[in-house]
Amino acid sequence: MKFEPGPWMTTGSGILLLGMAWLLFWLGPAFHLFTADARWAHNFAFALILIMVGIAYYRPSVSTWIISMIASFITIPTELAYWSGMTATIIELVLLALLSIVAVVEWMMKRPLINPNPKSAFWLKIHLPVLTYIGIAHMPLVFFMVRWTYSTPYLTYLPVEHEYSTSVFNAMILVLMVIAIAERYVKEVREFSVTRSGFYWAVLMLIIPLASIGIFGQ
Repeated sequence: MKFEPGPWMTTGSGILLLGMAWLLFWLGPAFHLFTADARWAHNFAFALILIMVGIAYYRPSVSTWIISMIASFITIPTELAYWSGMTATIIELVLLALLSIVAVVEWMMKRPLINPNPKSAFWLKIHLPVLTYIGIAHMPLVFFMVRWTYSTPYLTYLPVEHEYSTSVFNAMILVLMVIAIAERYVKEVREFSVTRSGFYWAVLMLIIPLASIGIFGQ
């Protein structure tokens, strides 16, 4: 039987799937880590960001992408431990509620709430998602460039994270954001689908860190 990729296999669906799986993982098998140490709460916030980006991908408008972009840049103060992971989670929950309301209202009204002139709309359509992905990319960038080597100043709100699975996941999410940004400008390169590669990469992000935990115990 020949495998036929479906139209739903996009970078956006991959990001949405990843966010939902991440949230379920921390609400399920990893929840005991949070109950033992509330500093792990930042995982809830980061998972919610990916869910919001997935929603904006499928309900694209200036409004939904602005909210998602704001949500994505919450990663910076959270990764730098300016506030607790629970504070970040509450902020993201508020933004998720706002995004959901906006998406439903625009769907019911059959028009966007913010409707700029065509030139501005075209610019925003391209660059708001890119800015959102750049915001998410700060998660692995801050992790590797700051916290991975010098975690002591951030221990008030963030635990030490030197597990193989965490390092692999952060490296892979950086690649996913590069693919997502590339998709805004080109969907296919000859026979290579940039859009589907984002979905496949997101699926690998579900498998490889879990395999690391199973094999190495971390």
